[in-house]
Amino acid sequence: MSPLPDMRSLLSQFMNPSAPDRSPQDLRNMLASTLESRERWRSLLYQAVDLVFETDSRGRIILISPDTWLGQPTTSLIGHPFSALCDSVDILQPHAGTAATITTPQGEPLTVILSSRPFHDDEGQITGTRGTLKAVSEPLSASACGTASPADHDGIAILADVTTALRKAIVPRLAAAAAMEALLEPLGAEGALLDTAAPDTLLYSSSSLTDDIQAVLSASPSQTGTIVFRAGTRHAMICRENIRSLEQMCLIVWRATSWSPQEQKLCQAVCSLLAGFWELDSIHRRILFDSDYDISSNLLNWKGLKAEIERRTRRLDQEVMPATLIIARVPGLTELSKTRGFEAGEEALRQCVALLRKAVRPTDAIGRIGNNIFGLWMDGGDRFAAAERAERMTAHGIPILIDPPVHLPLQLGLVSREANAEETPETLLERGMLALQEGLVENRLWRFSHEAP
Repeated sequence: MSPLPDMRSLLSQFMNPSAPDRSPQDLRNMLASTLESRERWRSLLYQAVDLVFETDSRGRIILISPDTWLGQPTTSLIGHPFSALCDSVDILQPHAGTAATITTPQGEPLTVILSSRPFHDDEGQITGTRGTLKAVSEPLSASACGTASPADHDGIAILADVTTALRKAIVPRLAAAAAMEALLEPLGAEGALLDTAAPDTLLYSSSSLTDDIQAVLSASPSQTGTIVFRAGTRHAMICRENIRSLEQMCLIVWRATSWSPQEQKLCQAVCSLLAGFWELDSIHRRILFDSDYDISSNLLNWKGLKAEIERRTRRLDQEVMPATLIIARVPGLTELSKTRGFEAGEEALRQCVALLRKAVRPTDAIGRIGNNIFGLWMDGGDRFAAAERAERMTAHGIPILIDPPVHLPLQLGLVSREANAEETPETLLERGMLALQEGLVENRLWRFSHEAP
C-alpha cells in the first residue's frame, strides 16, 4: 500500500461528469476517504522520518510535509526542483537508504537518509517520485553559546543510569523521582512526571509547570507519543504512554535549547520504561490488596487472619471452647533492612517467622499485621495456657543468625475470648494492641488485656 495515494486519476474522474461507473457522490466520498487516508499515513510517517515529499515527472516538488522543518517553512520549495533541497542525488532514480548531504537554512551541513521510489503510468513512463528524508546528524549551530550539541549526549548511558536509579529505590514514587533526576541532569532540563489517574498531584516536579505547558497537556489527553512545542522562551516536550487498567503516564521536559530527534526518542523510551514500572507496581498493589496473604512472609495478612478468626469462632462456640489472640511485636526487625541490607532483612524475617510458627501449634493461625507486628490465634487457649505460652516465648526473645548475629526482643499483648462472646476480630485486635502498649509503658514483656496491675 502506498503511504501517499496518487490522486490524479481520482481528481480527473471527479472533474469529468461523464464518468459512467461512479456517481459524483461516490467520487466525493472517495476523495474524502483518500484525503483522510493520506493524513493518517502522514501522521504515521512522522514517527519514523522527518520529511515526506512528492515530485512530478521532471523532479519538481509538488507536495512536501510538514510545513516547517529545521525552523524554516517548507512550502516555499513547492514548484522548485528537488535539487534545491538536495543537489547530490537524482531524485527520479530509486533510492533505498541513500546517504546525502543538504545545507540547512543556517548554512550548516546536515546528513540525511533518502528513501524514494518513482511511480509510473500505464505505459511505464515516470510520472513522479515519492520519498522521505530522515536527519541522522544535527547541525552544530546550537553550540554557538558553548553548550553541548544534543548529539553529544550518550542515550544508552543515560538510559542505564535511569534503570539503575529505578532499581535502587523500593518505594515507586521515590524510584520515579530518582529516575527523573538521572534523565534531566545530563539533558540540562527541567521536568515533571504525571499520572493522569491523579492529575492534581505530580509524581515528580523539578519546578512548577507554566500555563503554556498546562494548556498543551490538557489539550490532547488521549493522545500518545511525543509532542514538541514552544512554551514561551522554552522548548518543551511531552511524552505520553498508556498504563494498562489505569490512565496515562506523562513525562514533561523543558529547557532553553531545542530537542534533537535522538533526545525525543530517549525521553519517549524513558517514559515507556516508567509507564511499565508504574503499571507493574499497580498490578502488585492490586494483587496485595485482593490477597489474604503477606507476600514477603508467606503469612496471612490481617484480612486473611480476620476471616480465619471468624471461621474458627463459629466452631469454638459450638464446642464451647475459649481462644486467645496474641499480638507479637518484634522491635528492630524492619530496621535490619536499612542497617544490614535487603538480604539480611529478608533472612531475619524468615527466621523470625520460623520461630513464631514453632511457638504455636501447627493448627493455630498466624498472620502478619504490620511490618514488625504479628498475630497468633490459639484455638482452645484459655488465660492459663496463653500465659504459659507467653512466658516461654519471651524468655529468649528472637535470636537472628546473620553475620553478625543479632538478638531482638519480643513483646506480647494477649486477649482471651470466651465461648459465645460477642466480640469481633476488630475488637480483639484493638484490645490486644492496647495490652501491648500498656505492657511497653509498664516495661513488661507480655500483658493480658484488662489485667490488673
